[in-house]
Amino acid sequence: MSWDDIEDIIFDGTEEQIGAVSCPECNGDLKLSYFPLTKNIEIRCLDCKTVVRENGVCEEPKFASLGIKKAV
Repeated sequence: MSWDDIEDIIFDGTEEQIGAVSCPECNGDLKLSYFPLTKNIEIRCLDCKTVVRENGVCEEPKFASLGIKKAV
């Protein structure tokens, strides 16, 4: 799984798929954050500390509408 795959899942995946994503670099747990005022997303690995940010997204990601904060 790549970071691009994770991006696809957090926008369009099921609750189960979103909850099952893990860091593609170390297989660690991910913290998912959405900032609606700036329309930014942050995905942070809780193990290797890799951070991926997406700025100015067009729509609210599905993980945010479902209230998912952490993928295990």
